[in-house]
Formats: sequence, C-alpha cells, structure tokens
Amino acid sequence: MKTVRRDALTPGDHIYSNRKLRLYSHHGIYVGDDMVIHLMGPSKVYSRSPCKKCGYKPQAGIFKTCLDCFLEGHSLYRYQYDVSYLKLVFKRSGSCSTWDCKPANEVVETAHLLLEDKSFGDYNFFLNNCEDFAVYCKTGMKMSNQTAGLFGFNPVGLVGYAVTKGIYETVAD
Repeated sequence: MKTVRRDALTPGDHIYSNRKLRLYSHHGIYVGDDMVIHLMGPSKVYSRSPCKKCGYKPQAGIFKTCLDCFLEGHSLYRYQYDVSYLKLVFKRSGSCSTWDCKPANEVVETAHLLLEDKSFGDYNFFLNNCEDFAVYCKTGMKMSNQTAGLFGFNPVGLVGYAVTKGIYETVAD
C-alpha cells in the first residue's frame, strides 16, 4: 500500500488509516478543506479535550473532523474502486473494492446528508462500521471488506458474510 499526500486528496475520496498494528483500518470520506466525514465507534478517550482545529471531542457517531483528528498520527491511504476480483483477493482487506463508485460530488453530498440526519445506524465493529459508511457514500451499498475478509473471499465466505449482514440489518431495524 502506498501512502497518499494530503495535497493529493480530492473531495469525495474514500480514505483510510491503519490502526492497532495494522489489525484494522479507520475509514472516512474526504470532503475538502482538510476535513473528513466518518463514523466513529465507542472511544476510550472521552476525557480528551476538543480539538483546537475542528472542535471534535471523541465520541461515537458520524462526525466531520479535521484530517489530523481522523488520522490520529497514522499514515493516510486512498481506497481503490473498480479493481479486479483477483486484485481484491490478494490485496489487504479493507483497501479496495470491485464496485464502481458514484461521482465525487454525489459522494460528498451523501456523506453530508448522513452527517446531518445521523441516519446510518449504530456503530457495530463487524456489521456497521466506518468502512461500511465510506463504501455506502461511494457506492450506495454497505460493505466492509475488512469484515467480509474474515469469512474469506470465496463464494462460501461471501454468502456467509451476506447472510450475517442481512440478519444484523433485519434485527437492527
């Protein structure tokens, strides 16, 4: 994976940053002006004071933060879309998708609507996470290749993931 410079970002980019020794990644949508909209899970640092740049104070939900708060000192990567299935299988989970994506302006608009409405549902590390949020903004479909990769990128694994996700969404609604 090749890191991305901040000045190379364009609004509508799906970006991510590795966390916890690269065990998982945090995902969001870059919306311009050094800002990112992303879904946050529960935090263990609620006592931290608000960011002087964007005002963000760690908590769960959808937030618009500065790139520094999003990255938390980690490297920056751009998620790839419209990759071959073979590339998906051999690349690190949570870094690319075989799906096409919407135009950048629609991606940014979707992220802002979800931010305003707080309508993406409660965070769930496995079944409704930051990657689901960013992929939804880009494609209109909730999908986390990090989570799907746990089931395996084969027909049985993909069906298992789809069934598990369907049950979760039915129960959550």
